[in-house]
Amino acid sequence: MAHDGFSVPYTTKLMSPLQDGQTINLRGHINNDAKSVEVNFLRGHSDLPAAEAILHVKFLFSDKKFVFNSYQQGQWGKEERVSMHVKPGQDYDLRVRALSEHLEIRLNGDKIHEYKNRAPFTMTEYFQVKGDCTLSEVHWGGRVYNLPWETGFANGASMPAGQRIHLYAIPKGDWKLDFIARNGDLLFHWNPRFKENAIVRNSNKNGTWGQEEREGPFPFKKEHGNDITIVNEPYSIQIHVDGHQIGTFQHRCADPVHDYIGFRVDGDVDITNVDFKHP
Repeated sequence: MAHDGFSVPYTTKLMSPLQDGQTINLRGHINNDAKSVEVNFLRGHSDLPAAEAILHVKFLFSDKKFVFNSYQQGQWGKEERVSMHVKPGQDYDLRVRALSEHLEIRLNGDKIHEYKNRAPFTMTEYFQVKGDCTLSEVHWGGRVYNLPWETGFANGASMPAGQRIHLYAIPKGDWKLDFIARNGDLLFHWNPRFKENAIVRNSNKNGTWGQEEREGPFPFKKEHGNDITIVNEPYSIQIHVDGHQIGTFQHRCADPVHDYIGFRVDGDVDITNVDFKHP
């Protein structure tokens, strides 16, 4: 679920409990004269001190530190601090992913902390953004994707013209994304390879690989998260990473509106979210 454009302070009530693997993603801009920004995962009430904080994240610019803590039964716990690599006047992309043992916090693609759960994250009822920043986007969703992970399109149909597929991927090594035909052929094979510093694009029909395509940049770093968008255009598939087009792949099938019936992700990568945006 995604929403755009909010005033700060911002508080919202979750309509259902956080699930294992889900991520809350906040994007915005830090004010030029910022002193602090807070993000709180709350239960029992929509604001502190009446609420308990399952997770409290504070951007403390005077100390150039992130501060992580919990507030339970009227008392703060022990602070956990890490160095900050974002400054006033910059954009931020904060992601908090709920996992069974800890909350994983990423800022602008990089993991900045693992916060061991002091209370079950499923108890979170509200989340809140306060302080010296703007908030342009709020999104929550995702799950644990066990690889290889394969899915079809809505209602058992094919990939329509204009279909956009958004993934958030954290590569650990080489990985691949395959678009599949009804007979199992790979109509589009997209394969980032770190040792070769290249993304290989190809197809495999009737067990035979076609001509490889390798043109374009290699925007990935290991352990760094990226937003990836795949778009089915009339003559080609367009690939965007972090908002920048990095490649195209001319269709190698007769009917690109009906021939792609699903896709599969595999390899050394952590996928935290997959969204479909229909034309």
